[in-house]
Amino acid sequence: MTQQDQFDVWYQAEEFPPEVRRTDRLTFSAAALAHALFVTGRAPEDRSKHGVTSVYEWIHRASLIPAYVRRAPNGSLVRSDLARELDQSEKVSLSYTLGQAMTGIFSENVMTVRFLMHVDRYAARHGLVFTGNSRRRADFFGEKLQGGWVVAEAKGRSRAVDYKVRQAMKAQKRTVSLIAGVKPDIAYGCAAHFPMDENGSERLRVFAVDPIEDEPEAIELPVDRDKFIQAYYEPFLAALDLGRAGDAEGDFQVGTFDSLGVSVGVLRAVIERVEQSHQGRLAGLHSDVTEILESRPPSQDELPQGQFLDGTFISTRWHDALNQEDWSEYYSADDFPWWKR
Repeated sequence: MTQQDQFDVWYQAEEFPPEVRRTDRLTFSAAALAHALFVTGRAPEDRSKHGVTSVYEWIHRASLIPAYVRRAPNGSLVRSDLARELDQSEKVSLSYTLGQAMTGIFSENVMTVRFLMHVDRYAARHGLVFTGNSRRRADFFGEKLQGGWVVAEAKGRSRAVDYKVRQAMKAQKRTVSLIAGVKPDIAYGCAAHFPMDENGSERLRVFAVDPIEDEPEAIELPVDRDKFIQAYYEPFLAALDLGRAGDAEGDFQVGTFDSLGVSVGVLRAVIERVEQSHQGRLAGLHSDVTEILESRPPSQDELPQGQFLDGTFISTRWHDALNQEDWSEYYSADDFPWWKR
């Protein structure tokens, strides 16, 4: 039984390694959705040059959740009536944002990715120079909990992912050949979509595919692990600077955004070490932060609610918004036998 304020979203995975279930359920909280939107943000975060740019971007993206996302009684993620009434360009934007968020959820829950980042954000922060055909590259790259890199592409559709889109995703070969001189363990695409069931309901689904072959002009990402960790946490630290100082949450320093109904936190030990990297002690940042995190539970399921594998904390106060019944205008209760599944 799905807990209150948690979502159940089914995914279908094709051409993945045997250890990845072909069909399974993603169960995650509203806080996890907000966290995924944070880490997949594209805006650069160099605190000395861009201030809180990435925080404002995240506030905008996170506000889409209480505005347009609803939780059906069985835990399914559905869109509000207002979301279905958006014009086409707004629907595209919402679908793409949900596609990014669900790529983050899939990456963490299924692929055990601890650190996921938009390629463009890292490139903007550290002056990354691409080799090869830079126009063809995936959205995200990240590091797994056990070590090793992943590459991920995000897509979103307001309707079903049809045969043409599925084939296009499969044909889109791996676009990153090396990260920090190492071949990625896996590269995959994720599409969040809203297929219509026979009874007329539209629940969020995820389609994921792992194409086998590399793109002939795949690019290399010359990533420095210490700079990667520095760039990863900077938006969180900027959020702490911008938010109202919140109540302490154990070992976490917390910033609260009252109007958005969100609190953001980071382990104090991680904050201290990242701040030292800005004062000239960059070398060893990756190993030091991962050592701090090794003292915590090794899986997301074992962590307290609102805490994440990267040593961050997010809480949301969206219960009333998520559970509004402003998404059923087109349906009657009899149309939802899946409530009872």
